[in-house]
Amino acid sequence: MDFNKARTFVEVVDRGGITAAASRLKRTQQAISAQINHLEEHLGVDLLVRQGPNIILTADGETLYREFKTHLSSIEAAVQGLKEDKSKASGVIRIGAWQEVSTYYLPEVIKGFTDKYPLVDFEIITATDEALEPLLLDNTIDFSFQVFTQRNRLLKNDPALYETFHPVVSKAYAEKHGLPQSVEDTLHMPIVDYTQKYSQYFHWVRKNRPNIASDAQKKPPLVQVSNNIVLKQLVCQGLGLGFLLQSSIQQEVESGELIILSFPEQAEPNWAEIDIVRKRQNNFGFIHQEFIQYVFDHRIIPSIQENAYAHRRAKPNC
Repeated sequence: MDFNKARTFVEVVDRGGITAAASRLKRTQQAISAQINHLEEHLGVDLLVRQGPNIILTADGETLYREFKTHLSSIEAAVQGLKEDKSKASGVIRIGAWQEVSTYYLPEVIKGFTDKYPLVDFEIITATDEALEPLLLDNTIDFSFQVFTQRNRLLKNDPALYETFHPVVSKAYAEKHGLPQSVEDTLHMPIVDYTQKYSQYFHWVRKNRPNIASDAQKKPPLVQVSNNIVLKQLVCQGLGLGFLLQSSIQQEVESGELIILSFPEQAEPNWAEIDIVRKRQNNFGFIHQEFIQYVFDHRIIPSIQENAYAHRRAKPNC
């Protein structure tokens, strides 16, 4: 049974006609009439007799109106009660995400959401974008947080946060080799980068010095890794220049262990959009819809983070 069509039928009866119901539901009269016709076809009975702008219930319509009205009122009361008494909302939300997102973003989101809905539980699976999408499609997880979404016909994605990738070196590397004085100087530095699809170095050079982008593209990285946590450890060991998520390096920047590079002609950092992804066709209940809305209401946007560490960025050697 399509409860939306049942609700439309009840509204038509309560309002005394299709025109008034269309105005109340903010739909066209044609759409309301189509829903009533589809409901009658589905049930195999006539519900209404139309006499100009007025409607008269048939005997079958009268019976079903009473039943629909009772059940819809109960459903609406239950939903309203759930909204008014949030402490009773419960359920399990299953999330898949990159290890970095699970480490630096999800804990704060889950803490805020469970403060609002303390009876909700979470399950988290860490995996890459490619591994997460099958888990969404076979209902192993409800949501994923991804950089790239491939199956857009089946999956819906919306921005959840934007992250900055800063070019950084360790204090140990700077003491041994000095700091680069220009983007061009980085062509002569060892690079620790992500695997090819997520490579940051080439995109950073292309954005800031397009005239040397071809040289950057040809430059092989010293080490390639698949996640920010491993890359951070390699950079901290002094292996070279890497691009790290701003949210992952706060303590190291404050302690001086890592140095964010800057240049006389300021180079722009790289941005990454991370989306919340779910199936287009889903049966989410109240608590899952609330989680989506919570993520939207607490989006992290670039303007919040843009100048967060400006006073801690290193000056080049002169």
